[in-house]
Amino acid sequence: MVSAPVAMTRGVLVVLSLTLGACGTLPQERTTGTVTGPSSSAPAQDEETATGQRQAPRDGTEVAIYQPPEREQPEALTEQYPRKVAEVSGPAVVSLVKQADQAAREGRPETAIAVLERALRIEPRNAFVWARLAEVRLQAGESQQAAATADRANSLARGNPYLEARNWRTLADARRQQGDTQGAQLARQQAEQARLRQTGGD
Repeated sequence: MVSAPVAMTRGVLVVLSLTLGACGTLPQERTTGTVTGPSSSAPAQDEETATGQRQAPRDGTEVAIYQPPEREQPEALTEQYPRKVAEVSGPAVVSLVKQADQAAREGRPETAIAVLERALRIEPRNAFVWARLAEVRLQAGESQQAAATADRANSLARGNPYLEARNWRTLADARRQQGDTQGAQLARQQAEQARLRQTGGD
């Protein structure tokens, strides 16, 4: 039979052991939660905020840094236009235009006109041949036909500023021969605008 003092002593020891056990585990859990929680993530967040870049993890894993896509450079807006009949014509037409030029230099514009009309039967939409025909008709004194032919050449020029400047000059001279001073001045202005487009002036 256990005496009363011994029983009380054992009871006190049991209570003390339970109390110490509880006190030893609860703070440890709180401490562990504090260490593994904010302290591990806060510095990484501060570094990322300060540098503006994502830092590599401390375990050695490589992380690709985001690179914004490069902007495409605008393409050049310049467009190359042909300047000579040989650049857009077949060999037969080029040969006929040379024959017409020779006849015009020799003072035979009627022959040159006939040769150029043959070239147009081969290539009826060749703006260079139409432009040369307008010039030769003007040389022959056919100002009305020259103006109409230059208009036709302009309609086929497709925005070529070299051809348009040439045709507007022919139109200006044709209108001047017809006594249309105002029309000639307007044609000269158009020729100047086309010339400026050749050098990117407008």
